[in-house]
Amino acid sequence: MELKPNLYVIILAAGFATRLRPISNKIPKPLIEINGKTIISRIISNFKEAGFNKFCVIVGYKKELLIKEILNNKNVEILIAEQKEISGMANAIEVAIKRINQNQSNEEIYNYFITATDIIFTKEELLKMYNLFKNSHADMILSLMKSNDINIARGHGNVKIAESSDLAMDLDCNQGLQIIDIIEKPKVHQILSDYYSLPLYLVNQKIIKYLKTVRVSERGEKEFQDAIKNAIAQGENIRGIRIIKNLITISNIGKFHLTNLEDIIKMNNRFLND
Repeated sequence: MELKPNLYVIILAAGFATRLRPISNKIPKPLIEINGKTIISRIISNFKEAGFNKFCVIVGYKKELLIKEILNNKNVEILIAEQKEISGMANAIEVAIKRINQNQSNEEIYNYFITATDIIFTKEELLKMYNLFKNSHADMILSLMKSNDINIARGHGNVKIAESSDLAMDLDCNQGLQIIDIIEKPKVHQILSDYYSLPLYLVNQKIIKYLKTVRVSERGEKEFQDAIKNAIAQGENIRGIRIIKNLITISNIGKFHLTNLEDIIKMNNRFLND
């Protein structure tokens, strides 16, 4: 696969994963094995297959174990950055971008793929996002799934789609869907559409400006969704593409987004089936 220039993959791997206890008492979530391979090594491998070879991994909890596993990955460039205080995704991304800039000796401008370590997507799914990013000249691409199960709203960001968007284009790498609002974990009466955002994003340099506008939320964290909302409010081109073809329910989401202990079994079954 041809290498993609001027792009870093930021992997957010600093969290405590309290909902995965007791496993996470011993190892951090990214070191959980899915079909014999750790989550973080699967993520790196899939991005590498898609042509991305520059990574910045944010570590924190049990960082020594993580770093040892990360450095086992060959033929990629890996930077390590530590989020010393776990204070939200927006803060973690700021830490990563600062580390990337410190490593550069020139004025090269980078775009950023940003991924959590509780999701795993294939080369083909990652390239859907990258191709939409190129073809639409968007400032930010959100990975989307579709669901009419209201229980999904409890754990995911819900997005509003512009009326001008053709919903039949939700899988199309040339258009995707225009995002005009996002709300994190909405109550039933706040749900904006059947489309939900996953913790996988592709952004350009404009995101730096909007990260600086984020304030600490009621949860005591700097929420990345607030940066997205601020970008939308300023008229930036925010688009989304559906990368999970299945219609998602609360019972099958664990195949794709690992939150609870039972999701480990679901995700393993997905990869065994594949």
